[in-house]
Amino acid sequence: MEKCKSSFVVAAGKGAILELAAGAAQFAEKVSLVALAAPVSAQGIDAVYTLEDPNASVALYAKAIVKLICEQKPELVLVEQSRNGRLLAGLIAAAFGTSVQTDVSEIEYDGAFVTKRAGYGGLAVKVERSAETAVICVSSGSFPAAGEVPCEAPVVLKAEGEGITFVEKKEKLQQRTNLSAARRVVCVGRGIGDEEKLALAEELAGVIEAEMGCTRPVAEEDHLMPTNRYIGVSGVSVKPELYVAVGVSGQVQHTSGVSATRVIAINKDEHAPIFSECDFGVVGEAKDVLPKLIALLKD
Repeated sequence: MEKCKSSFVVAAGKGAILELAAGAAQFAEKVSLVALAAPVSAQGIDAVYTLEDPNASVALYAKAIVKLICEQKPELVLVEQSRNGRLLAGLIAAAFGTSVQTDVSEIEYDGAFVTKRAGYGGLAVKVERSAETAVICVSSGSFPAAGEVPCEAPVVLKAEGEGITFVEKKEKLQQRTNLSAARRVVCVGRGIGDEEKLALAEELAGVIEAEMGCTRPVAEEDHLMPTNRYIGVSGVSVKPELYVAVGVSGQVQHTSGVSATRVIAINKDEHAPIFSECDFGVVGEAKDVLPKLIALLKD
């Protein structure tokens, strides 16, 4: 496989670093890492750069990070698809006179980087070719993770944030999840309605040893679940053996993020689009169907 000369990975989470390191190593002879949190390294990484104070705002280090990457002129920059990642990706791309490629599902290299991502809510595939340096935000689960190795002699980057003062940092409470690797998923949509019915869905997930997921409105509008659990074209993509959709209408923005071996749908609307996507469907209220299903599974 043809490779470019060099690449950079910019990420904070250890899982993201291990995945993006494996991806970068597929396409580049040399891989450098900017670790935005605790120093981590992986197989295939040749150089590691860390922040002098990883607890401070990433914005304080944006200038130093962009300067470093521009000086080394990599052909590929893979960035974790997070708020900080998107911020840095935009600044890096602007410095190279290009644009960021986000929500990418597939990357190829034939002397230039070609990416594919879903468009129009999953009804089309958008193909983009990079003229020179490609700056790509990559979703979780796009590459198999590389093995972790000790982080030896990292280069420390100093803050160069002019006009920015770090005041305070507060941890955002989020549930740990690994939806992209889950073998079974129970997903709730807006039809779940309230916390009482959500508790029933969570009980079902516990009985069948499944991860919980949701549609975007459940997380971002109703705030019933954390945003790292929403599934769809702009969220997490999942490939489970079993996918149970409870109160999920089945709009393409959601279903384009689901590739399951078997889909079971529970919805009170018999005309819901999800019924054209499922292997087995139940028309009924979640509050009536779930207790009976849970009781059968426990017997």
